[in-house]
Amino acid sequence: MFNVKIIVITSLLVCVSAFGSPKIGDKAVSFDFPELISAKSHIKMRDYNDKVVLLNIWASWCKGCKKEMPFFHKIGKKYKKNGLIVIAVNIDNKAKKANAFLKKLNEKIGEKAQITFAYDNKKVLPKAYGASVVPFSLLIKNGKIVETYYGSFNKENSHSLLQNIKAAIK
Repeated sequence: MFNVKIIVITSLLVCVSAFGSPKIGDKAVSFDFPELISAKSHIKMRDYNDKVVLLNIWASWCKGCKKEMPFFHKIGKKYKKNGLIVIAVNIDNKAKKANAFLKKLNEKIGEKAQITFAYDNKKVLPKAYGASVVPFSLLIKNGKIVETYYGSFNKENSHSLLQNIKAAIK
């Protein structure tokens, strides 16, 4: 009986996330979030509507999320001159752990990460995009979704992201 309940619940979650999933060509969700660490400025999607944006939704408790951040830094640094903006939106309940991770990340890479970090404590983006897992990433060009990515990136699965970024920045 217990296994049947798990199967039913899992099936429902898959169906719900499939209906809420963003489609290629959809308009990116508008947002206005405080910046992590300083919280003095706000990150607004409308400020990047004419850019190529790699938008990542992450949490400090997610090992895969934290593991891919140095990769995002490298991408952000390499393609910044081509107009790519990497925005990582944290969804922790409190910003304290995320801010502590960012300080460690900057120390690890030896410079300020080439990532714009925002804070979404109300989890607006995961709800709007139907993201049932983190990390969840979207490649956006001129305010429209080019591609979606579920799960974390590593050397084995990052090739398609890099190809899509190269195509989008042309």
